[in-house]
Amino acid sequence: MIKFDKKIKAFSKIKFDERTKKVLIVILSLLVVFGFLFNFKHLFLAALVNNSPITRFALDRELEKQSGQQTLDNLISQSLIIQEAKRLGIKVEQADIDEEIKKIETQLASQGSDLDELLQAQGQSRKSIGEQIKIQLIIEKVLGKDIAVSEEEISNYFEENKELIGEDVTLEEVKGDIEEQLKQEKLSEKFSSWLEELKQKAKIHYFLNF
Repeated sequence: MIKFDKKIKAFSKIKFDERTKKVLIVILSLLVVFGFLFNFKHLFLAALVNNSPITRFALDRELEKQSGQQTLDNLISQSLIIQEAKRLGIKVEQADIDEEIKKIETQLASQGSDLDELLQAQGQSRKSIGEQIKIQLIIEKVLGKDIAVSEEEISNYFEENKELIGEDVTLEEVKGDIEEQLKQEKLSEKFSSWLEELKQKAKIHYFLNF
């Protein structure tokens, strides 16, 4: 045991020359870099095909080509809607968003589906659907108050779509659904012109060309 301790002390006294130190530093640095790349390879690589890499950069560029402009336009529209809501003093509470998500969950459950499974299959999350619901609620608060559906419109829709609705279904049974659908159609039409107006008034500068 004494001899072993002596060997350790003797080894600790060995002095490496400057060249050896530099080599060791380079080796250690490379090990750290390789370790980082291995553990976080998903940040740089999307896939390997017979050891040929497909990088995240290449994937991002391809996605940009396919849907970059549409995605950017959607983000611009969302930003304009949120800015306008702020200007008008319109707020959407988290409780309102949660309530809408609960409605969707209940409806899907009645059809034998699960919201989380459906979101995962579409590459979405509760957070992303919550953001979409927030935008929809803002639109309804801004534009929905001026939208009305008459009894005549409901009756006409029912008569024109009897085959689709079902011959044995009465108007009273589906009146609420028809009214909501007609409201959404009118809201969609009004939203298009409203959003176009917001875009014309806004100062939008593009820094990417797709």
